[in-house]
Amino acid sequence: MPEFKSLWGDHALAEGETIEFKLGPLRIWVHRGSKEWHIAHQSDGADEGGSSLSVTEAEPGNGRDWTRWILDKDVHAIRFLPRLPDRPVIVRPEMPMCLMPKQSVEFYIGIPLSVGILFGSRSEEAMEVPTRTLSNSWFGSVTEGELCYALKTTAKLYPEKLLPGVHRAVFPLEIKNISTEKLNFERLCVRPQFLNIFQGKTRLWTSKGRVSYRGEENWSRIVYASGSPEIDGAAQMVGTARETLRRGALLKTFDSIKQKVEIL
Repeated sequence: MPEFKSLWGDHALAEGETIEFKLGPLRIWVHRGSKEWHIAHQSDGADEGGSSLSVTEAEPGNGRDWTRWILDKDVHAIRFLPRLPDRPVIVRPEMPMCLMPKQSVEFYIGIPLSVGILFGSRSEEAMEVPTRTLSNSWFGSVTEGELCYALKTTAKLYPEKLLPGVHRAVFPLEIKNISTEKLNFERLCVRPQFLNIFQGKTRLWTSKGRVSYRGEENWSRIVYASGSPEIDGAAQMVGTARETLRRGALLKTFDSIKQKVEIL
């Protein structure tokens, strides 16, 4: 497991130097010139593992699509910042679930990261690059739903069944059925924009979530914690939530087959 604190920290570059950043399938190159910086990135869908950081004196080549950023000479450092998706994601359990009344279950959901690229001590953001391109989906009814991302990986009941990958952060989600009804569902809508990211001994984790189901005619109670998940020694925060969950917000978590609409 890499030491993510050094991976995500500030990295000073001299003129003419290039830093190469790798996180799973994603590679990012940043070159510092005179009053300008160049950035390129690419994703290898077949490469799931490994992370690295190296600095060379390589010049920007023609084999990549570079973008140019004009900055004064006082800017001499680059920062990479881990981020979770900027809107809700839809995930499926390994199979359709029926949670009986007064029972609970915990899922572990691997969510692909994005990488923010920031300049200088003021941390001015240049761009954000996903490690995986997520497809779009719709959650809820046609008239009252919301645009989400769809995850190809499934929610697992046991963390040891999760796919390896340094480019994913694992979200522990507890679901409690506090109603007198059976809870049937085949998809979950989770909101990673409210989660912090922590470094564990073996992988990255997010803060925990908890959903209390109150019945089909009632809104579920949803809590997204801000602290560390107390799993895998994940105590060091390496990424912060995009948004703060408003008290009393109404958020839907469960979906039925009749409400499902896919966006191509």
